[in-house]
Amino acid sequence: MEFRPKRRQQVRRRALAVELRGEFDRRLLAGEDVNTLARAFGIEPWYAQRRAKRVLSRASKSDEQSPFIGGFKEADEDMTPLQYACGLLGSRVRPLRNGYYVLDGFQAGPKEVARAANRLLRERGLAEIPYPGLTPLYR
Repeated sequence: MEFRPKRRQQVRRRALAVELRGEFDRRLLAGEDVNTLARAFGIEPWYAQRRAKRVLSRASKSDEQSPFIGGFKEADEDMTPLQYACGLLGSRVRPLRNGYYVLDGFQAGPKEVARAANRLLRERGLAEIPYPGLTPLYR
């Protein structure tokens, strides 16, 4: 009787690692096929399709208002600079429990969120958000 080692099947993850989600989303929004992405990231195709559906539904929403603050039209007097920045950035940013944020798929601190909002305000020709530790690029 001859002993042969068993063939191992490829082990695929069910979920996508947190570090890879931003890259997956970018490649998906660039137009890459979902099944190709599933093979590239080593995840189950059904999970890739579910993630793709979620990402594409968020991207297709016409309103860019942040779901974390309601009724954002202008900066209210009682809004903090970060609430105003989150309102401007809309669905690009979401808060985490530890005081940090996810900005464009990457973990970011409050300074990076304020800096991204200031960049958006500069493009629109509006005044920048005064935030501690940030010096305005244009006065």
